[in-house]
Amino acid sequence: LCQHTQHLIDLTTTTHYENYRCDKLTRLAGGDHGAEVTNKNPLAALEDESKDHLQEVCKMEKEMEDTFNKKVDQKNKALEILKLEHKEYIEREKNILDVERGDMLSKREEFDKEKKQWEIRSFGSTFKCSKSMESLGVKKRGLFSLGSINFGRL
Repeated sequence: LCQHTQHLIDLTTTTHYENYRCDKLTRLAGGDHGAEVTNKNPLAALEDESKDHLQEVCKMEKEMEDTFNKKVDQKNKALEILKLEHKEYIEREKNILDVERGDMLSKREEFDKEKKQWEIRSFGSTFKCSKSMESLGVKKRGLFSLGSINFGRL
């Protein structure tokens, strides 16, 4: 019984191995499981497989290049849009600054007018005060005066 079991195991292993080897050689020769076996040289089959692989790689490279170019174009368009938006923003800000500058200049002119009017009023009242001092007969001798000691001009 042991001998018969061992013989069955060996036969099964050998059969499975031969089927596996046959399938691999068939695939290598360019056939599929269900296809008939062609009488191709294995080197020619490898060369054909290599050509197919190169064609597939070239096709994939072309698709990747197209995808890359599309993405670059999208990015460039987005960049141009961003530049235009930034330029419009700068123009709006310049217009706002020009309006504010005009307001500031008009306020400055108004301030200068008020300043002149104040100086005229202030200078006029100072001038009146000095006239009234002269009318009292007080002489200006120097800057400081303490009784008989005079500091300043003599």
